[in-house]
Amino acid sequence: MFSLFGLLGLTAITTATPTAQSHSPSHDCTSLPHPHLPGAEILSVTGTELINFTVPAVPPLLNENITDINVCAVTVTLTHIDTTHTDTQPNDTVTIQIWLPLKSHSQWSSRFIGVGGSAWAAGIPPLTIAPYAAHRGFAAAATDAGLTPGPDGDILDPSPWALNSEGSINEVLLENFASRSVHDLAVVGKAVTEAYYGRPAEYAYWEGCSTGGRQGLVTAQRYPGDFDGIVAGAPAGYWTWYVMAELWPQVVMNEEGYYPNKCEWDAVRGDVVEVCDGLDGVVDGVVGDLGACEKVYRPERTLPGKRVVCEEDGTEVVLSERLARMAESIWKGPKTESGSPLWYGLTLGAPLDSLAGTVAVNESSTDRIGAPFPVARDWTRFWVTQNPSFDFSTLDSAGLRDLFAQSVAKFEAVIDSSEPDLSRFHQAGGKLLVWHGEADHIIFPQDSIRYHQEVQKAAGSKKSVDEFFRLFVAPGVDHCALGSIDGAGPTDALAAVIDWVEKDKAPRELPAATLATAKNQFTRKLCAYPLVARYDGKGDPAKAESYNCVAQSTCAQVEWAAE
Repeated sequence: MFSLFGLLGLTAITTATPTAQSHSPSHDCTSLPHPHLPGAEILSVTGTELINFTVPAVPPLLNENITDINVCAVTVTLTHIDTTHTDTQPNDTVTIQIWLPLKSHSQWSSRFIGVGGSAWAAGIPPLTIAPYAAHRGFAAAATDAGLTPGPDGDILDPSPWALNSEGSINEVLLENFASRSVHDLAVVGKAVTEAYYGRPAEYAYWEGCSTGGRQGLVTAQRYPGDFDGIVAGAPAGYWTWYVMAELWPQVVMNEEGYYPNKCEWDAVRGDVVEVCDGLDGVVDGVVGDLGACEKVYRPERTLPGKRVVCEEDGTEVVLSERLARMAESIWKGPKTESGSPLWYGLTLGAPLDSLAGTVAVNESSTDRIGAPFPVARDWTRFWVTQNPSFDFSTLDSAGLRDLFAQSVAKFEAVIDSSEPDLSRFHQAGGKLLVWHGEADHIIFPQDSIRYHQEVQKAAGSKKSVDEFFRLFVAPGVDHCALGSIDGAGPTDALAAVIDWVEKDKAPRELPAATLATAKNQFTRKLCAYPLVARYDGKGDPAKAESYNCVAQSTCAQVEWAAE
C-alpha cells in the first residue's frame, strides 16, 4: 500500500533559511506543555530523547534501516469532545507521534511534515516519520486516528474498530479516519514543534500515498491552511466509487464461473507487455504509451492457445478464449444497467491478480474461489452492508450496482476527497503535487486524471490550475511504486514541492527511477500532465536525459464521467 519509495532520496533537500519572526520560550523534551486543540481534550504529552537510535527496516514500508537517529520523540494522546454522533461507545483515544530533531544537534530544517497512512491505517509511526526526522531535518508527525489495527498490527484489518459492539457503525472513528485526524495532526504537531524549538516551523508539508494520498487531498479541500505543500501519491480520492470498482474482477469471475490462478493473470499481463512494450519507441518491459496500446491490443487475437510455464511450480498452462474474454471485461470496468461505464477498470499492463485474486478451496484441491481485495471486502462488509459475513461468491453485476449506490449514497460526503473547488487552498498559497502509477493495480490512475480535469473545470483554465496543482503519471509503475513490476517512480517528489513552495519553482518534470530490484534498470523523467516523456531516438534509452516532454499523440480512455 504505502511505500517509502523516494523518501530515502531526500538528502538533496537543503535546510530552510529562517526569516525574522517572533520567538516564544522553548521547552525541554520532557516538559512540553499541552497543545490546544478545539473540540478535543489533551490527555497526555510525553517526550523522550532518543540518541543514536535505530528503526529497523520493515519492507515494503521501510526498505532499509534508519540509523543514527537523534530526536525528541513526543507522544500526544487526546480524545474528542463529541456531541455530533449517536454512538453508544465511549469516545476515542487518539495517539499522535512527533519526532523532533534534537536542538543540541542543530539538525532542524525549520520544516514540519505530516506523513500519511496506508489501507485502514491513518499513519504508521515510527516507520513513516523516521526517514524525515533522522537525517532530513524535519519535525515529522503521524497519527493513529484512534484506530486499533488487527492482529500483529495488520493495517488491512479494520474489524477491531469499524463497528460498535451492537453492530452499528463507529461514526467517531470513521470520521477520524476519513478527515478529522489529518487536521488534528497539523494543529497538534505544529504546536508541539513550536513549543520545543521556541519558534514555529517556517513551512509545513504533507506526504503520503494511497490512504496517505487521500489524506493529502482532504487537507487541501477541507483544511486549506494547514500545509504549504502537499505530495499526494495514488490518492484514494473517489473512495466510495473506486473501492466498489475493485470488486468488479470478482464479479467477472463469478459470472464466468472460472477463477484463474496468479500464473494465468501474470501471463495475460505478459502478453500485453509483449505486444505494447515498443509502441513508445523503447523496449524496456513497460507499457509506455497506454493510449497506443489500447488501440492495438486485442486479447482474443494473442491469448487463446498460448502456452505458458508457471514460475512458481514449473507447470504449463494453456491460455483460453474464456480468459481473454474475462481480461477484456476487467479492463473495460463495471457498467450501469444500460451499459454505460460505472467506474474505471484496470489499465493495460497493470497486474491483475490483486483485484482478481483467487485461492485454492483447500490444500489438496485444484479448484479455486475468489478472494476479494481486503479493502474492498471490508468496506463492503463493515460499512456498506454492516454484514461482516457478506458472501462475495454470488455477487453479480446487478448486486455490484446496488453496492455502488449504497456506498455513494451513505458515505460520499463522509470519506470522499473529490471536491474540485480548491480556491481556498490556492488563495492560501498552497501547492499540490499528485503522482500516480499508470499501471496501478489497486487505485485506478484514471481517478487522478479525472480529478485534475474536474479541478481545471472548476478553476476555469489550465493556466490557473498550473499555479497550484500539478499531476504526474508514471508509466509502468504499480501502486505507490511498490515494485511488483518494472517502471520508474518519482525519486524526490517532496523536493520538487519544497522548491515550488519556497523558491516559486513550479515542477515541469520529476526525476524517476526503477527500484534496485527491477529486472530492467533505467531512469526517466515524469512530465506534468498532459505531457508525456518520449525517447529522442539518439541517446541512451536507459537514461532520463534521452527523453523529452511532448504532447500525447494518443490518449488513454479516461475522459468520461460517471454520474
